[in-house]
Amino acid sequence: MTPIPYCTLTLLAAAGTVLVVPGAAQVLMLEREALNGGELWRLLSAHLVHYSWAHFGANLLVLAPAAWLVETRDRRDFLPVVLLAALMAGLAVYLAEPGVKRFAGASALAFALLTYAALRGLRGTRPWRLVCVTLLALVLVKTGAELMLGWQPVDWRADGFVAVPLSHAAGIAAGTAVWLRRTMLMRAAGADGVAPDRAGRTA
Repeated sequence: MTPIPYCTLTLLAAAGTVLVVPGAAQVLMLEREALNGGELWRLLSAHLVHYSWAHFGANLLVLAPAAWLVETRDRRDFLPVVLLAALMAGLAVYLAEPGVKRFAGASALAFALLTYAALRGLRGTRPWRLVCVTLLALVLVKTGAELMLGWQPVDWRADGFVAVPLSHAAGIAAGTAVWLRRTMLMRAAGADGVAPDRAGRTA
């Protein structure tokens, strides 16, 4: 029986709650002046904030299945992926994007979780490996096009913001870092890979 993804449900519920509670976004989103004033929690909490239901829904399409995959196959790494992605993306935007005064959205978490899940899946069955390779290629091509060509697949200006591709890259880096750590730990323990999942495959 597949375990109930409590962490995933909590993360999605928190993001949805922030969207409907008046004033929550202003307290939690990354605002440069507030960070300069010492409100450091915004580096992490900004990823629970969304500018609109459309923004939340777009992130949800990737975040929900990616989070479910990570949590149900290796819950131990769910929190490290989410926290590292949140911190790295927040710091990247704050330090390397001085023109960005306000930042919010869970896309960095979605990219981190998807990257981690796809990398772990490279040791699965052949059909699943093909799916994971395809997902990794799409993630890298999309993010590369955003960073180098300025490509924006969706124009979010009507919702009051523009995408920040650097946060996506930070998410990819975070997911990769946690996967590398897990791989090294498994090899050090003599497993040289990941544990079989409940269906007898490797994930």
